[in-house]
Amino acid sequence: MSLPRRFRLSGQTAFSRVFKQAIVSSDGSFKVLARVSDGPLPRLGMAVSRQVDKRAVQRNRLKRVIRESFRAHYGNQERGVLADFVVLPRRQAASICNNLLFNQLERHWQSLDHRLAGETRKTHAEARR
Repeated sequence: MSLPRRFRLSGQTAFSRVFKQAIVSSDGSFKVLARVSDGPLPRLGMAVSRQVDKRAVQRNRLKRVIRESFRAHYGNQERGVLADFVVLPRRQAASICNNLLFNQLERHWQSLDHRLAGETRKTHAEARR
């Protein structure tokens, strides 16, 4: 099942916006970048290059796991902070089982939610001054 279009980050400008001022969460398998969004929903973008794995089957598996993890965590719109995310898998991710990848991504989502909530409070405080 594909991720609905409204949850997808698309276009070079949207990706560039996240890359410019990103909050980063990383480990040996993933680098996840996030930025608070002014849109109505959290959105996901992925960059899975051939450097991660030469086989398209493995790259597509990683994309499926990332999408499913994002859907599980952010499918309920009331959960988490509204943000744009870009997930960059690393080489090591191609050799790890799906359950472990799913758990690692869940930790990234939770960490970024916490940090983005602080970022949101900070910008609201600055706006009130």
